[in-house]
Amino acid sequence: MADRASASIVIGGNIPRSCISGLIEAITNDGGRADWEGEALDASAVRDGTTLEAFAYELPGGTFDWTEEFCEDHGLAYVRNSGSCAGAFGPERVIFTGTGAAVQFDMTESDEIVLARSMIRDLGTMEAIEAWFRLAEFVPPPFTIIEDGDAATRVEEVLHG
Repeated sequence: MADRASASIVIGGNIPRSCISGLIEAITNDGGRADWEGEALDASAVRDGTTLEAFAYELPGGTFDWTEEFCEDHGLAYVRNSGSCAGAFGPERVIFTGTGAAVQFDMTESDEIVLARSMIRDLGTMEAIEAWFRLAEFVPPPFTIIEDGDAATRVEEVLHG
C-alpha cells in the first residue's frame, strides 16, 4: 500500500466550458471533495470569477494525480498543499502557474515554506531567494470560463492577426 497523506488543491485560470466536466471527473477520480466532511463537487462548483478548492484524505503520495495532470495539460493554475506521512515524506506545496513545470516546496508541519542551506547557495543572491519565496506564495487566479467558440476565435486572431 502506498504512503498516503491528506491534501488540498486550489485551481483557477482560463477554462473552456467543455473542459469543466473533465476537471470535475479528474477531481472525483482522486477522491477530491468540496470540503473535508465529504460533500461531492459538480460542474456548478466551477464559476467565473472564483477559484475551486478540493480536499481529500489518504491520497497516495499526498498528490491529486489525475487533477494535477488535467490542470497541467489544460494550462490551469493550481496550488496543492499536502500533509506528511511519518517516515516517508514531509509536507509540501506544489505550484503550477499555468505554464512551464510544476514547482515543489518543502514545508513545516505549521505550513511554513522551508529553504535549505544548499538551495540558498544554489540561488546565490537575495533577489533570487526573494523571487523563490514569491513563487511559493503564488495564488491561482479566479476562473474565466471561455465559451468553446471564443477560444478557437482567439487562437485564429493570434495566428492571423
